[in-house]
Amino acid sequence: MRWHLLFLPAAGLLAGALAFSPGARTPAPATHDPVGRRLEVARLRAHFDSVGAELHAAPRRLTPHQEAARATLIGWLREYRDAGEFPRNDRFPHAVVPIFRDSQGTLCAMAYLIERSGRRDLVDRVARTRNTAYIAELADDADLRRWLDSVGLSAAEAGRVQPSYGFPGIVDDEAVSADYALTSILISGASLTTIGLNLVAPSRPSGWAGVVAGSAGVIAGAVNLDGNDGTEKVALANIVIGGGAIAAGLYRLIEHRPVRTEAAMVVPTADGGRLGFAVHTTF
Repeated sequence: MRWHLLFLPAAGLLAGALAFSPGARTPAPATHDPVGRRLEVARLRAHFDSVGAELHAAPRRLTPHQEAARATLIGWLREYRDAGEFPRNDRFPHAVVPIFRDSQGTLCAMAYLIERSGRRDLVDRVARTRNTAYIAELADDADLRRWLDSVGLSAAEAGRVQPSYGFPGIVDDEAVSADYALTSILISGASLTTIGLNLVAPSRPSGWAGVVAGSAGVIAGAVNLDGNDGTEKVALANIVIGGGAIAAGLYRLIEHRPVRTEAAMVVPTADGGRLGFAVHTTF
């Protein structure tokens, strides 16, 4: 049995994991966060403290239902502030923008309040279509306006609840989403495996496997080139490794197989025997 063929897939996946695991970072507990992240959390908590006080003090004419809903939302905002799980600006590291829901699924304060009230459908739609919009820009959304009215909040108050993310010097330029990191490990591991197979045990199936795995790596890299610094580095690695797998696979597919020819000359002898020679060539 060719044991080295069993070793190659494992080696490829291990190499992919070693190549990308340093960038596959998920939010760490506060005690392990870098200083910049702790400053960002402190800034956001102070913001929500201020907003909570404003919402308590602001006089408004509300129905009993609106008053109850508004009081509930203020309590939820305090719980959100205390939890300290705030979204990261992981797509626009050099811009200060709102983030309705980040790539890890962490919600901003407004998205959290809307989802907790039972309107996850509204959160999903906004996150999918206008994830970095300010509340003032969402004022044309009739569904959102109806929700705000039902809970006794004005658009201006909702705008105060919504902070921006990514203050200069405290963004995480190197963070790579866990989903993309895992995808990179699997795809690049497969690409490295096919490169090994095409070098050690070449065949037409290994050639096609290299083309398929490499193409997946190039595509995965190309669609993530507009991410932050860490994501862009992983994307470039995907493209380079995928391109190598494609090249090795195509080489095996178009390489001519060895052609073996034989020629022989036989001359009968007087005593009934045969005398001759044979030529074997490979090219």
